[in-house]
Amino acid sequence: MSATKKSKATRSSMINYSIQELDLISELPEPIIQRIMSFLTYKDAAKMSVLSKHFASAWNCFPSISFDETLNMGSCAGLKGKPRLDKFLRYVSGFLSRRPQRIALRKFCFSFNLEDSYEQPINGIDNAIRYAIENKVKELKLDIVGKQKIIFQAHYSLPIKVFSANSITVLSLKGFMLEPPQNLTLNCPSIKELNLEKCKGMQTLKISGEKLKIVVIELCQGLDKVEIDASNLESFSFGGGAHSSCRINLITCKSLKYLCLRNAQVTDEWIKHELAQFLRLEVLKVVYCRLLENFDVTNSNLKTVELRYCFKLQKIEIYARSLNTFAYSGGLKPSQVIIYSPCVHAKLSLSADRGLSDHWYTTLREFLACFDHCKELEIDCDMDVALIVPIIVRKNLLPPLYDLNYLKLVTKQKPENINDLVDGLMWLAPRLSKLSFISNCQEKSLKFEYNKTQAIEDDLDCCKLRPIKCWRHSIRKVTMENFEDCENMILEKFLAQNALRLEATSREGNACAEV
Repeated sequence: MSATKKSKATRSSMINYSIQELDLISELPEPIIQRIMSFLTYKDAAKMSVLSKHFASAWNCFPSISFDETLNMGSCAGLKGKPRLDKFLRYVSGFLSRRPQRIALRKFCFSFNLEDSYEQPINGIDNAIRYAIENKVKELKLDIVGKQKIIFQAHYSLPIKVFSANSITVLSLKGFMLEPPQNLTLNCPSIKELNLEKCKGMQTLKISGEKLKIVVIELCQGLDKVEIDASNLESFSFGGGAHSSCRINLITCKSLKYLCLRNAQVTDEWIKHELAQFLRLEVLKVVYCRLLENFDVTNSNLKTVELRYCFKLQKIEIYARSLNTFAYSGGLKPSQVIIYSPCVHAKLSLSADRGLSDHWYTTLREFLACFDHCKELEIDCDMDVALIVPIIVRKNLLPPLYDLNYLKLVTKQKPENINDLVDGLMWLAPRLSKLSFISNCQEKSLKFEYNKTQAIEDDLDCCKLRPIKCWRHSIRKVTMENFEDCENMILEKFLAQNALRLEATSREGNACAEV
């Protein structure tokens, strides 16, 4: 062998030796390899397990297991009905049989879409649940609906022993039949978080547990009443179907901080009297509650209130000195909105009448006047033109937001006429410090400085004999931020023609332009 060939062979062996020496991951202890796997997606961690026997051993003892028909190695794509289910369950059984027994499980997830109605127990599913409980699983998530968006009819009877398993702290169930079929009482001694979605079989549901912190109930068919006895409960969310009339009883939940009710049987009396008992409540969300007419809440700890699509609402009255966010979605029906809070940020999502009559603009003015004291007001309206009060209508109205400093407008698309929109918004709030337009997560803004020392005379015909002068009289300087060049030019010309005492305009990062 020549010297050159020997040299190449020597270098090759040294490289191979170096690579072997650098493969330190395979030599790591099993818990560290499992820790590395925990940062990967479940599918990538499964792929990693085939690289070496050491990785495979770590994978077989991995404390988290996730069975998903779209992710497992033996794909069920192309199969329908029972053959598809059988193949998936064979994969599950084979995987579990390779794992050592009595390995403490941190998390066990099982997700499969049962296409047919399975009323009787299915051994493969029961065995998977039994395996999780026997291995003292802490977080158990069972989903037999999958990503199906249509109404789900198939329900599988869940072994009731799941609720009494002492090791489970987080339990999430989706698409199961809960028995007995009328009145169900669940005693959850160790569960801290309970999530029931698209489950049925119970008319009255009673849940108790000293350790319960979070309960979520979503789209459970046939449910008429929910009663929870959990003194340490901090978060409760209920979402019923479109025609749900479920009653909620949370009297003993004195530690409640977060409450969300959607399509629930919530009355004026329930809001006024029962909510007053939740002294620690910080977030309250009420959505699609059809019986609610007068929303009257007094709570010093409340920080966020959301009212969405409660179409019978006539009056809103909130006494909450800590309130910093109020969100409302719907029409302009509440004729009276009173919010006692010194620094609230209001977010309004309004649905405009298609006709946009004078009555609409008059009602809009009355509704917006309720938010004049807000620190910040954000408006999302499906039509920008609905916020531009016509000149002829303005003559009979006063601006509703004279004391407002900061106004945001959320738009779905670029305004057709930026000048008309600015003029309309500045009529609503004639003393703004900042006006922002938010579209596609991008914010454009106008910042205003006013001439506060010079006396304002009736030097414009638009405000003669009116107690409140419009924005044209006192603006001294305008700064434009993030607008396109063409928009900057349009706005500069518009302001120069309409702002009587305007001294300068500027663009963010540019020198001032003298007017």
